[in-house]
Amino acid sequence: MAEKEKISQRISRELLAMIESGQFPPSSKLPTEMELVQHFGVSRVPIREALSVLRAMGIISSQQGGGSYVEEFVPSSLQQQFHIQQTDAENMKYLFEMRKILEPEAAYLAALRRTPEHLEQMRVVTKQLEDDFVSDDRTGQEADFEFHRLIIQATQNPIMIYMMENLASLYRRTLAITLKQNIGLKRKRQVLYKEHESIYLAIEAEEPELAKVQSIIHLKNVEKKLYLNL
Repeated sequence: MAEKEKISQRISRELLAMIESGQFPPSSKLPTEMELVQHFGVSRVPIREALSVLRAMGIISSQQGGGSYVEEFVPSSLQQQFHIQQTDAENMKYLFEMRKILEPEAAYLAALRRTPEHLEQMRVVTKQLEDDFVSDDRTGQEADFEFHRLIIQATQNPIMIYMMENLASLYRRTLAITLKQNIGLKRKRQVLYKEHESIYLAIEAEEPELAKVQSIIHLKNVEKKLYLNL
């Protein structure tokens, strides 16, 4: 297993270097999996793992009809910042699987159980998220994390709260990776803000089913970017 991780990490680095050098410019399509298998002389497994890491970082995305494409905006000097191990990508996948189970139900319960104090805290952090996404130099990481943490708090379910607190470190690390890739992409940041706002408004209106649906919509949109074709 350790050797497989080293191979996929090497391939990720080499693909990233090709992207930074302009060999694969923004919006261009990467070679197919089979072409990459032939190029690197490996099996499809490390190729898929390497693509998964780049996809989780927001450097590439999958589009309808198949294939991987370089995102329209890739931060400079990523090669120096690229220290993600395959285990991190796996942990992000597992965290997201847990989020799909936990967060829609948490939004449902929050709409039923939230107090005026919970609602005011959510209103403040939602406004902070809006301000962060307007700024050119802020990722919105802390506001995003706090938004979801406050929803869990509003459930008043001690087991849910305990789970969230124990996952805080991985949650923050995942957000740091994914949100950083949206800097400079105003449309994507606006859409992301609106998804959070819709969840908040449903909780404010004490509409549990709507809050649950809005949470599911948000998570499905995140999934399209991070884990399509993993």
